[in-house]
Amino acid sequence: MAMRTSVTIAAVVGCLLTGCTRQVEEEPVEPTALVVTSWTDMTELFMEHPPFVAGEIIRFAVHLTDLTDFSAVNAGRPSIELTPESGGPSVVLPGSEPLRPGAFRVEGTLPPAGQYRWALIVDAPGLADRHDLGTTTVFADEPAADADADARPDDDPEAISYLKEQQWTSVFAADTVREAEFRSTVRVPATIQPLTGGEAIVAAPSAGRFAADTLVSIGAVVEAGQSLGRLEPRLTTVDNRATIEAAVTEARADLETAQAESRRAERLLADRAVPARRVDEARRAVHVADTRARAIETRLAQHEQSLRTGGAGNSFVLRAPIGGRVTEVSATLGASYEEGAPLFRIVRTDTVELQVLVPAADAPSTRDVESAALELPGWPEPLLLETHHRRDSGVIDPKTRALTVQFEVDNPGGQLLIGQTGTAVLYASETRRVPAVPKSAVLMEAGRPYVFVQLGGELFARRRVVVSAREGDLAGLESGVQIGDRVVVRGAYDVQLASAATGLPAEGHVH
Repeated sequence: MAMRTSVTIAAVVGCLLTGCTRQVEEEPVEPTALVVTSWTDMTELFMEHPPFVAGEIIRFAVHLTDLTDFSAVNAGRPSIELTPESGGPSVVLPGSEPLRPGAFRVEGTLPPAGQYRWALIVDAPGLADRHDLGTTTVFADEPAADADADARPDDDPEAISYLKEQQWTSVFAADTVREAEFRSTVRVPATIQPLTGGEAIVAAPSAGRFAADTLVSIGAVVEAGQSLGRLEPRLTTVDNRATIEAAVTEARADLETAQAESRRAERLLADRAVPARRVDEARRAVHVADTRARAIETRLAQHEQSLRTGGAGNSFVLRAPIGGRVTEVSATLGASYEEGAPLFRIVRTDTVELQVLVPAADAPSTRDVESAALELPGWPEPLLLETHHRRDSGVIDPKTRALTVQFEVDNPGGQLLIGQTGTAVLYASETRRVPAVPKSAVLMEAGRPYVFVQLGGELFARRRVVVSAREGDLAGLESGVQIGDRVVVRGAYDVQLASAATGLPAEGHVH
């Protein structure tokens, strides 16, 4: 990369305006500056220098970053080593102590023209590193060196400049894009529903008055069989035990009378004393009396079963049929209710149901789901879930054009709320390897993800990406970056601010 400052032509313009004929002295052209960026596991090198001309005294502006914490290296002396490819001793150009945090100067006389392997060596307390910079050419004269510099490709005009001095004084870090293994995922709309059989309505077993020592409140956690209150039946109704028993006795007496009449009719028919129609009528009367007696006996058995659940006298004790949280309370102390009126609603919350809508094309991939994560609005991170007992109807819903799939999931601490909606990420057992970056590197704008790629020490580019998978602290990217690219993982917002100021003049470096 080469940078050249243009010639100032203000004097020429002034002469043309005033009509002067004297020769205009041009300001000297600032030499072309070449830029080198190199990374090792320990340090980052960002260096600026003029083209190499044999025998010339050259000055390198060196910036060193400690990659353990992305701070400026603030001790030691760097040096540059030039080794002839044709053989012979190396030429070492010595460096200075830090001119300011992270900034050093290396200065010396370049060797004769030729091809050299070169490197920058870092020698600091507790830090020894080497940046091998490949092969370079020392030219015989300045025109040849400048021509080579001018032939190099220009920087990306849309690149964002973010100086080392800015990086060192802010929260900043970059990391390399690496290949990682991700489980295949399906992202689908999801709703939290009560578990099948995990919801119960406690209704009035008979018409009567509700009473309780303490009225259970909404949100209370109850156990199966726990008393919720009592219902005192109205004694004037058929629900009164004495009334039911009297009705049973009467029905049985009617049945016995009908049976006796039927037997008498059959004997008279045998003696041809009555017509056959008389026997048919007697048999129908027996059937009606028997049906009525059975119905009243069933009613008595139901009444006794309700009373056996607890309580004293003629009152019914209302008990929770399942354990869970009370979500609705319709009962009021002292109020009267008709039979079947809902009094309490209880929902089991320790285990809930994750109900997802899976497009038909993705339905086969959900059959081997091992776990899931639920992305909820307002939650910074997806909630990891363990799935059990997958169920589906096997029918595509004609309205949603999706297959409804249900998973039982544990809900420790009641984090998931019934009726909550979000996006479920279903993880299958199949895996694949894709480029991966830390999740913190992925930013969003108008619903579209992007990252900042570090092109050089102080140059960055904004790249749109396609996120194909998320797992743990990593995001798998389908496109936008390549293995080996460096992306900003901390301080991306500051880079974003720098991109908004690209049109402003920059001070650059001072050495």
